[in-house]
Amino acid sequence: MKVELIANTVLELPVHAMSKCYGSNTTEKSLVNACKAGHLSLLEHGYATFDIEMSQKCLAQITRHRQLSFTVKSTRGTDFSNGGYFDSHCHDWGDIVNKTHISEDMNKIIEEQIKTYQRLVENGVPYQIAAYVLPLATNVTMTVTGNLRAWLEYLPKRLCKRASMEHQAIAREIYRQLNKAYPDLFTLEVLGMCESCKELSCDFTSHKKKAKEPVRGELK
Repeated sequence: MKVELIANTVLELPVHAMSKCYGSNTTEKSLVNACKAGHLSLLEHGYATFDIEMSQKCLAQITRHRQLSFTVKSTRGTDFSNGGYFDSHCHDWGDIVNKTHISEDMNKIIEEQIKTYQRLVENGVPYQIAAYVLPLATNVTMTVTGNLRAWLEYLPKRLCKRASMEHQAIAREIYRQLNKAYPDLFTLEVLGMCESCKELSCDFTSHKKKAKEPVRGELK
């Protein structure tokens, strides 16, 4: 997993746009207050672009956020033999996985599938055909661009504990870097993190009501 903010707009542009509505004395503080009040369209004048590495499985999740723009490494035009994969050892899968060594079994199966892909490529099978045997854990790289409103609406959904563990980790890093770039805008308060949540629990695998442990308390 890799996340790097490679380009972003300064807030002067959204502030300038806001001045058309509220006058020439508009400031970044005014912009933040307007966003807290729900006037998020102002943020569509700014953008942030990331280079991200994630699994093919997580790629299928993030591309559901259609307000973001994606350019993704092609399985048809490039070799995926040495791109690596999502390592299950890097995450806490809970007691069931740890006690039964499922994590080791998962990695073994993933590596076998990648070796099969490598053999096919070495034997002249085109990338686009060999790619059918690649596991969902295979890493893929991409460039993702979104306006600041898009990122502000993306983060609460994927920082949530109900998101997949890999996607939570990616979202946390995106949040950390956006918070560094825009310390007054990308905050838990502006995100409204965990506020007015109507889910029965923080556990995606359960459909029963449980005591909640909001992720907001774990984020800075």
